[in-house]
Amino acid sequence: MAQMLLLAGAALLVPAGSVHPTTLSLTTVTTAKSVDAGDGVLWVLALGSEAGPGQDVMTGRTDAIQLIGVSWETRRAVAIGLPRDLWVELPSGRARINEALAEGGPDGAAREVDDLLGITPDVVMVTAADGFLSMMGAVGDVRVDSPIGFTTEEGGVRVRRGTNTLDARQALAYATTREGLPAGDFDRAANHQRLLLATLARLRAAEDEVGFMERVALAALEGIDTDLSPSAAYRLVQALTTIDPARTDACIIRGDFGVEFGADVVYPDEEQARAVGADARDDVRLQGGCRDGSG
Repeated sequence: MAQMLLLAGAALLVPAGSVHPTTLSLTTVTTAKSVDAGDGVLWVLALGSEAGPGQDVMTGRTDAIQLIGVSWETRRAVAIGLPRDLWVELPSGRARINEALAEGGPDGAAREVDDLLGITPDVVMVTAADGFLSMMGAVGDVRVDSPIGFTTEEGGVRVRRGTNTLDARQALAYATTREGLPAGDFDRAANHQRLLLATLARLRAAEDEVGFMERVALAALEGIDTDLSPSAAYRLVQALTTIDPARTDACIIRGDFGVEFGADVVYPDEEQARAVGADARDDVRLQGGCRDGSG
């Protein structure tokens, strides 16, 4: 899921060589600027793959899609969530955006996000359930604030309104639940962002604990595949671990529900998407708000 972005960078500082199936992938986008840039904004497209245990993460559709921008200078960040059912134009024809990775790889997924928001990701991060569980197990319990109460589809976790303490499996159940949420995929995308912030808060609180970051790094290392250089990895970690959750904006791209070929889809609000992208592109701030009608 999106929050694993913060953990992935730490693992890159350890030499690779694992023979395990890829459970975590970090790939630079072909058309992107250098990740080593010391100023400006770094954009990371974080994808949660539906690939099952033992399967390569690139083979699954993307259940979670978050574009995360980090300002090197201000240490601010923004997360823009894209519901997986957004109906978009892929090279093979119109389809849901969650098929972009399987069809076009990291560059293909990045291209669809660029077409929608007008922002080109620099790095694409992909992880699946097994990698998520491994790394969240190393992170430890996180405290997530929920505006509503619900029971998760898997595991029957009772999430109450207010603060909830979740272990790794509970966090996965929280992140994957859609049924029973008032706004369906829109609420699920917002839950991904809440889990992201909770994980960031946990990392910042525990970074001085002896052995903590090493455990997280080793958990991320198993099954990792990346084309980032060690210096780029260091810059990525340096930027991400200094973000203050209180200085992070968040937005979900909205749209209208519909049906195509018997499948539920969301026709994206392209005006909102372009406006949010233009607002956040240069400074990761949403000074105009989310433009989703929420006030």
